[in-house]
Order: sequence, then structure tokens, then C-alpha cells
Amino acid sequence: MRYTDAEGKVEVWSGSIQPHDVWLIKGGFRFEVCFNRYYQPIRKGGAVLVKFVADIAKKAELCPIGVVNWRNVNKQVQADIVELIRGKFIIPDGKIYNDAMLKHVGKHRRQWKFELKARYFNPTVRTRQQIENDNPGGIVRGTWLELVKYWYSGQSKEMEHGREPGGYEFFDRTHKTKDGVYPENTNTQELIDMAKSKIDASVASSSSSKPRIEVEDEVFNELMYDKENSNQKPVGYGFGVKRSDVMGVHALLRKKGIASEMNNDNNDLKVKFARHKKETANLIMRLSSSVSDLLTAVQSGHVSPETLAATNSALRTITAQ
Repeated sequence: MRYTDAEGKVEVWSGSIQPHDVWLIKGGFRFEVCFNRYYQPIRKGGAVLVKFVADIAKKAELCPIGVVNWRNVNKQVQADIVELIRGKFIIPDGKIYNDAMLKHVGKHRRQWKFELKARYFNPTVRTRQQIENDNPGGIVRGTWLELVKYWYSGQSKEMEHGREPGGYEFFDRTHKTKDGVYPENTNTQELIDMAKSKIDASVASSSSSKPRIEVEDEVFNELMYDKENSNQKPVGYGFGVKRSDVMGVHALLRKKGIASEMNNDNNDLKVKFARHKKETANLIMRLSSSVSDLLTAVQSGHVSPETLAATNSALRTITAQ
């Protein structure tokens, strides 16, 4: 992976790069990052950037978790985070990249809070005092107490009809604009329509008394996750790009069975490439041997027509190949 120093000198870093490596590097060195058309970092530089941003979200001194809404975090704090990231990575100028970075930090911050709640907040097993005393390392006690207070207040649950929304319902709600419509040029509407159809069909054909919200979550997970790999992250989930931006393509491929055909075509190409590679290697060895014989004959002053014919034949064969 390429990185440059303060004077613009380019160096190459080989091997694994972890967030602590990025923290420790000094001297104005910055890692190079490539972006796609969704302003999403790609390749090795993108992977390093995403891991580093996720690490920032877990550092309470840089990214406060006591504030309920990420949008309410002090703007200077957000600006400092952007400056910190730009000090470690070469990122194009522009507000759209700054907003994408902050959006990604906000996602990881929210995920970190979810992980903390799942790990420590178990009021049916432990008392509130026990939870408050079980302060995780790296989190200031005052911030931890505020977080526990927030969990107990009930405000952490987005209540609707006396319950928390399911995954499908939450996705539907959070991807709409303030006017209650979906953004243009995305596949969100297509995904939601597909989900609604599958939900209605599942509810109509089900003989059990399973709550509709459970059916909605099952359908949502089926659409948003890869069936063959349950540990895979939601398709398209990442830096500055909505899952809906790319999910429609995957759903269409699976629906039409194109994905399996593409895999078969790729396997055929691999076999043909291996055969071609072996044949080319044999031809190169044959040419090398012929040229060696020709050079030996030239040095000795006895170049026979047979030697010239063999070299010429090898050259013609490899050129045609």
C-alpha cells in the first residue's frame, strides 16, 4: 500500500496494516485511498481507512457516546475527527467527502453503543447499581452513567404502538426523506416493494400465529443478507453508500439465476486459462532450447539448416499462439 511523507515522497507498505499502525505513524505520512463513484473507499487503502474510522468511533475521548443523537454532537468535535482522518489519509477535498466520513463514524458509533448495551445492559439478571459499577475500560465513568441512565429511561427505544420497530420497519422509515418519499436514483423503493410482496405472501400462507413483525424481520434478513454466508455484512453496507444502492442488483441476479451461471462461466474460464498457461510455458521452453542451440552453433561456426529450421518453427508457433 502506498503512502507519502510531508514532502510528497512515495513509499510502499507491504503486509497487514491495523488501526494501531495508523495511530503510531508520524512525520506527516499519509496513506493513499481510492474511492468509487459512491464516495466509498475501495481496495486496500479503503479497508484500512474503514477500520481506522471504526476505531475512532470506539474512543470516547474523540467520539463521545454520551450524546444520544450523533447529529447533536458538537460541530467542533466532528470537525476535529475529519481533520484527524485527513491527517492520516489522502482524501479528496470537498464537503461531500467530509460528510461521508462523519456519516460512517456515526454508524460505527451507533453500532458500538449497541454492542455495549447487548454486553452490559441485562436488567433482568443484574441490578442497576451492578450495571453502573461494571464500567467498561476506555469509557469515562460519568459518560457510562449517563449511558446507563439513558437505557433505563426508555427513550432508547423508538416506541411505536408500545414496541420497538423491527429491522424492515426501521429500514423503511430511516431511508425516507422528510417528505416521506424515497430518494431518487436508488433501488430502495424496489427493495421495499419486493419485501412487502414477500411479507404479504408469507403472512397469507402461514398457518401459525407468528406475529407480523417477526415475518417482516425474516423477509428483511433474507433480502439484505447473503444466504450462503450468514456472517457476511449486509450487502453494500459501508462508507457513504446505502445498502439499497446495490442491493437491487444482487436481488435481480439471484432472482434470474444469473449469479450461478456467472460462477459456472468463471470456472470454465479458469480451466481454459490454466490450459493456455501450461501450453505457453511449454512453447517458451521449446523456443529457449532452440535459441540456445542456435547460439551454440553460431559460436562454433557450424550453423546447420536443421538448427535454423527448428528455431524458426518455434518462433512461428509461439507468435501464432
